Amino acid sequence: MFNNITVNGILLDLDDTLVDSRSSWKQGFQDTFKSYLNDHKHNFDLEEIYLEYTKIVSTKHEITNAQEWSDKLAQAGLLEIINKYIKIKINIADAWMIFEKSWKKNIKLFSETNEILKSLQKNYKLGLVTNGLSEHQRYKIEKFDLKKYFQCILISEEVGFQKPEVEIFNQAAQKLDLSNNQIIHIGDNPSHDVIGANESGMFSCWLKRPKNWYKEIKDVEPNFIISNLLELKNLNK
Repeated sequence: MFNNITVNGILLDLDDTLVDSRSSWKQGFQDTFKSYLNDHKHNFDLEEIYLEYTKIVSTKHEITNAQEWSDKLAQAGLLEIINKYIKIKINIADAWMIFEKSWKKNIKLFSETNEILKSLQKNYKLGLVTNGLSEHQRYKIEKFDLKKYFQCILISEEVGFQKPEVEIFNQAAQKLDLSNNQIIHIGDNPSHDVIGANESGMFSCWLKRPKNWYKEIKDVEPNFIISNLLELKNLNK
């Protein structure tokens, strides 16, 4: 699978690569939504409503040209969707508190995360490169004690650049003291992870998990595609 390449460093994405963030956010949304139903009978399809919510939030980010994740836009989307279906006025601060408490409680590592990180750190310099708010990302890193695996951790809000900007990849390479062409970057989002790695001169690996939300992007070619992180054990073999 990884024929004809030799790498000394590995960069990994965080959300939905190491940590199952989507499932926890969906649970957070559903717990919040249900908390305002007041036990009334309903026939809502919460899966469909959650998908609608994610589209609303995504559109708000696009319209406002938000360069980084915005809790305020996510809150606005939550307010909009609850008003649409339940038709009640809510205190968004209270609703968001329910949301955050739930996703933080329910967030989990993927089953293979610790195994593959323990294996990779024996032979490679590892770096974590993630887009997101420092508060959110540091919470996940600390909750799962991930810091011990990485020589560098770059969070977009902290460094001032975000994937796919090449600067964040270049900073990671400098911190690992490696050339870009000695590094492979793995992530689940082609528009962030594959494009960024390709443009920075690194090898790119798309983690295309089953039921992955991201589709292939025309003219964007990852060097490698895997469906499980354990496939990385085949590197340099």
